[in-house]
Amino acid sequence: MMFACPTPFWNRPGRGLLTLVLTLGLAGTAIAAEPPVVPAVPNPAGTASTAPWARMPIAPGSPVTTRPFPPRAGRNRCISVNGLAGAQLFGDRAIELAMKSGQRYRLFLARECPALSFYQGFYYRRERAGQLCAGRDVIGARSGGECPIASIIAVRNVGVAPQRALRRH
Repeated sequence: MMFACPTPFWNRPGRGLLTLVLTLGLAGTAIAAEPPVVPAVPNPAGTASTAPWARMPIAPGSPVTTRPFPPRAGRNRCISVNGLAGAQLFGDRAIELAMKSGQRYRLFLARECPALSFYQGFYYRRERAGQLCAGRDVIGARSGGECPIASIIAVRNVGVAPQRALRRH
């Protein structure tokens, strides 16, 4: 059974333009309340992946001089995505990840990825035992582009004594 309104809502006495504005305003908030759509970025190997994208907000970092090429060390390194606590952007080619354990890693991207600083966040996939690997995985920009990870380097904390120096036998 269909419900038919004898007079349109904008022609009802006492409602007029106010009803129309409120109706459009509520429709706009319903659209804004929907969760953001995660871009469907293809896997770098060209095969469709079933792993969902996870979003990581990113804080702007200090300006750095960028390397012309990512470092060779760390090209085959993987880190666990389960321990991620936060991220900080360093230029258009490097992201520093903070782990829940306090360890920090710097991801060097294969090419510049200016969309990371514009959208202040990125996506990554939880694939292959929860690992994010250099040379295999990509960072998904919120605009839908991909930024391949070239290498992952462990960052030493400056001013912190190594743990073995704290142990006494």
